[in-house]
Amino acid sequence: MSDELPSTHPSTVHAGRQLPRRFSLFVLLLATTVAAWVWWWPRNPPEPVLESPRRFDETMPDAPEPYPNPGYVGASVCAECHAARHQEFCQTRHYRACWTPEQGPMPAGFTGERASYTSATPGIRFTFTQSGRDYFQTIIRDGPQGSLRQSRRIDLIYGSGGVADEVFFSWDGDRLRELPMAWLHPTEQWGEQPFNPLAPGDFSRTTTVRCVECHNTWVAHVPGTENQYRRTEMHLGVTCEKCHGPGRDHVQYHRDNPGVVAGHAIVHPGQLSRERQMEVCAQCHSNAMRNRSPAFSYRPGEPLDHYYRTLNIQDREHDHVADQTRYLKQSKCFQASDNLTCVTCHNPHRPSDVAKVRGACMKCHEANDCREQPRLPPEVRTDCVSCHMPRYNRIAVRFNTADDKYLFPMRPHEHRIAIYPEARQEVLYHWYRKQTDSASQDKARELGEWLANYWITESERLVKQHLFVQSIGAAREAVRLHPSAASHQRLQDAVALQSQLDRLAHLADSQISGRNEREAIRTLEEGLKLNPRAARFHEKLGMLYARTGQRDRAIEHWRLTAQADPDNADCYHLWGQLAFQEGRYLEAAELFRQADEISPFTAEANYRWGLALLRLERWDEAAQRFRQALVVNPNHAGSAHSLAHALLMTGDGEEAVRLAHHAARLTGFHNIDVLMTFGSALANVNRTRDALEILERAKTEAQLTQPELVGPLTQRISELRHTRSP
Repeated sequence: MSDELPSTHPSTVHAGRQLPRRFSLFVLLLATTVAAWVWWWPRNPPEPVLESPRRFDETMPDAPEPYPNPGYVGASVCAECHAARHQEFCQTRHYRACWTPEQGPMPAGFTGERASYTSATPGIRFTFTQSGRDYFQTIIRDGPQGSLRQSRRIDLIYGSGGVADEVFFSWDGDRLRELPMAWLHPTEQWGEQPFNPLAPGDFSRTTTVRCVECHNTWVAHVPGTENQYRRTEMHLGVTCEKCHGPGRDHVQYHRDNPGVVAGHAIVHPGQLSRERQMEVCAQCHSNAMRNRSPAFSYRPGEPLDHYYRTLNIQDREHDHVADQTRYLKQSKCFQASDNLTCVTCHNPHRPSDVAKVRGACMKCHEANDCREQPRLPPEVRTDCVSCHMPRYNRIAVRFNTADDKYLFPMRPHEHRIAIYPEARQEVLYHWYRKQTDSASQDKARELGEWLANYWITESERLVKQHLFVQSIGAAREAVRLHPSAASHQRLQDAVALQSQLDRLAHLADSQISGRNEREAIRTLEEGLKLNPRAARFHEKLGMLYARTGQRDRAIEHWRLTAQADPDNADCYHLWGQLAFQEGRYLEAAELFRQADEISPFTAEANYRWGLALLRLERWDEAAQRFRQALVVNPNHAGSAHSLAHALLMTGDGEEAVRLAHHAARLTGFHNIDVLMTFGSALANVNRTRDALEILERAKTEAQLTQPELVGPLTQRISELRHTRSP
């Protein structure tokens, strides 16, 4: 979530950040009055037991251990028995989905004149250097005080085997950062990934877990972190076990039983049902982007939707990936067949074979099934794919260069098999261009103009729908096929619209960071005049209106956010916080539930949902939400603290003590709210001396920061001491 409302509710935070002292569950639920203290403790406390003095463990808990390797052994182990298959598979783009510089080759942009890049944004430059076996990307920011240089070593590369773009990553300790500059193979130049030029730093960004999952077979991820990994436990690239499952048991069995031919303890995707087989590919070639479980949990043969939530994409503008499986399923060919799958055209063990892909159509169709065949030149009659699965600009992957913006290096095939009249015309256009007679050249020019007009019209239609990036893609098709003044102008106009929208988004982000709410509101409203469907503008406007006390306007913009982007969970988070602050706890619980449905397996949504349930005194349901938050992030201090309170209310004192102690360690034994809950839990299990020690520490902290709590704490300490008197 980009930002949060000013909180007036009990909001504790993740480990590593101090919990807000003014808003504790204790204060919220019990009002921190003398009566509240009396109500909290048992009406008839048991006779105290004099415990021996003990020291509480006050060290910060270690980061959770990374998820253990469930049995991935690596492709080289598979090669022991499958050497030939392994050798051919190493030539595929899947195998090269992620690699290290040492595995090479590295692009030509690290040497000669291409080893430097000047951004179109004034004052920003990059250099690319090699030192021995190490490669570096350096940003240089020129300013009044001179030039600031920041370098990062390149540790990992995502790519497509030298076909499209290569993106670079750098380790920051055990966290992975995505670098801003990528190499574009089709144009042999550097390209900027989208970044906010007004932001500080080196423009690198956090790498998401889902990104790492799709480009690798196994990486040990630390629970509760967005991008923390154990670097010594990685199987890079998309290799054998991504589709066949972890191979440890399989390998061990066949080493022990070398005479057994049938594969044991391994998944054969070809023997799965069609849906499960498609999902092996869909784990990365679809918009299944939101985790429902820990990273790398999915196993081939299991239902994919148990592990991921698929985004509710309405148009290509918002496709996160190419989403080939969804579009293939929309095809009449797929719907009329019982066995058409990805592997009908693609052999996952070998590099793509164009002839095989084209021949796949003939498995179900005959040449005379195509009514266009008599009107086509004989040379193109077998090119089913170009007519029925034409290439398009993959706009989800785009870069800026020194002299261009929103450049799409990839043009994958459309996977919704259908009739595309413009594709047929393009096939003919390319054929006529290859001919040498004047009549063919005239026909080629005629077709080029027709195609350019088609794509210009399409670009203008998309602008009216406020799909500016998609409009740029259509305009680029017009320029590619017929680079006329009209097509270039359409491209410039489309680029100008999206550039203005991005400029306003970057400006608003900077204004929000600087707490300049009024200016940010004006900037975001200006952006919505350009694109009323811009969900990110509505979401942030809602946040700013809430900050400035304009609740109705805030809610209206969050409603518009949800309409424009059904996959936006942040608007429900913000809306839920506002409802909570206003005492509308049932509504808040429902809003946080919706946030969790959209973006499952997040600690924050479950934590906030649990807080609302606590207010409704639905203790068991609240405890369930806090437990789920701790599954996601075992060191989520707020959830440990809140679960301890929920358990106190249901009588599970021992578990409450353990969790309150955990929360106290996470907050350095300085958070008053946590200490009060810890003391309460200790008293409830008759550890009176320990409870007194903790409450005395809470009182000391309160004297420094929350003097209004000193009186109630003093009285409760006195009462507790009295219960210990002989």
